[in-house]
Amino acid sequence: MAASTKTFDALVAEEQIADPGFRAEWQRLAPAREFAATLLRYRAKHDLSQRALAEQLGVSQPRVVKLESGEHNPEIDTIINAVRRLGIEFCLDVAPTGRKPALVTARAQKQGAIDHDDVSVVAAASAV
Repeated sequence: MAASTKTFDALVAEEQIADPGFRAEWQRLAPAREFAATLLRYRAKHDLSQRALAEQLGVSQPRVVKLESGEHNPEIDTIINAVRRLGIEFCLDVAPTGRKPALVTARAQKQGAIDHDDVSVVAAASAV
């Protein structure tokens, strides 16, 4: 397949096979890319500029650029701020490789979420 006809996913897959360091960094930044995609979808749906989104989030426009780049994992306080101010939902369910992440959903159904200010937070951990 010629390089010009390869999809982005195909190029990333090839690079992950060829370069273990790239693979590790790509996997480490998966939450950042997902959070960035969430912000980009919100911004597109609401026809907002980065500056307008920054105003809604209470941050600077360069901070929105950084968040939308997907190149830095956001801090939990940053995620909570976005959830609170934008009314979006964002979930991280972290599990060991080979185990299907399902703890947050199971815990939320069993024990419910904790209301913290005006944000619902579910925290869960499995027994070691």
